[in-house]
Amino acid sequence: MAALFVFDQRRRKQRTFKDRISSLDHLSDVEVVDRYRLSRIAIIYLEDNLRNDLSPPTNRSQSVSSMTKVLVGLRVLSKGNFLSEVADLHGISKQTASRVLHEFVDAVNRNIDNIRFPRTQQELAEAKLGFYKRCKIANIVVYVTHVIFCLEMQNILIFLKPLLVHYLPQEHMDSEKPGMLLADSGYPLTTSLLTPLANPVTHVEVRYNNAQSKGRMVIEQSFGILKGRFRCLHKTDGVLSYSPEKSCAIFMACAKLHNMCLDWGLTLDDAQVVDPGQYAMEAWKGQPGLQVQELRRRVVNTFV
Repeated sequence: MAALFVFDQRRRKQRTFKDRISSLDHLSDVEVVDRYRLSRIAIIYLEDNLRNDLSPPTNRSQSVSSMTKVLVGLRVLSKGNFLSEVADLHGISKQTASRVLHEFVDAVNRNIDNIRFPRTQQELAEAKLGFYKRCKIANIVVYVTHVIFCLEMQNILIFLKPLLVHYLPQEHMDSEKPGMLLADSGYPLTTSLLTPLANPVTHVEVRYNNAQSKGRMVIEQSFGILKGRFRCLHKTDGVLSYSPEKSCAIFMACAKLHNMCLDWGLTLDDAQVVDPGQYAMEAWKGQPGLQVQELRRRVVNTFV
């Protein structure tokens, strides 16, 4: 029995550990931003804010440090790389990289608070006024865009309203005139989503569509920058092949990190910005009800 035990011990494969990247000393300042989208000092600031959530719960010598987790998370979001490649670059396994990504995303969403929708009636009024000055369409609160999911479109819409309810005050959502959301033709026309006309004929309808497009333009350009900065959101670098809940969490984390880039004065090269007209969603094929068509018609008639 003793001899058998020794034999089994000899056959056991010895564990090997890769060299892990836990610092940025080997990269220039330009290379740091190119690979991780944040500057060196901004990454240190981010790690400091997320350390309590990301620090390993054990003192084992081979546990993944909070800095390595930050670097892995930023790399996946910014480059849209396969997890196996990111894992190899940072000296961890693919399974660990997958776990670390979601830990990082959750930590960003819990600790970084730099997205604020209008919540008071005064802020909502100011938001509506801002949209009206730009496109001359009254009662618009926000513009709705999309992220590429590996799901049918109707499944995305299920998760759209809960996100808006989370950020817009309940009394606003329950009021008789809560304001409408501007959307492109990839979304259905509803009492809350104002979409363009599919086939404008009269000059009034053309003017409405032009105004509706003008209202979306600035936001679409912003999302072009967002998708260029975090390629995991862009179709050419794959899709978010996760559940709707995880995909929404990833998108929210990217938006918060994007705002961090703006706060730190980090710009994106024009060549990296995604054309907002690329890979537009297919037009919604459903038939809107008569009530919502009449609601949009009243808006269209304001352009006489």
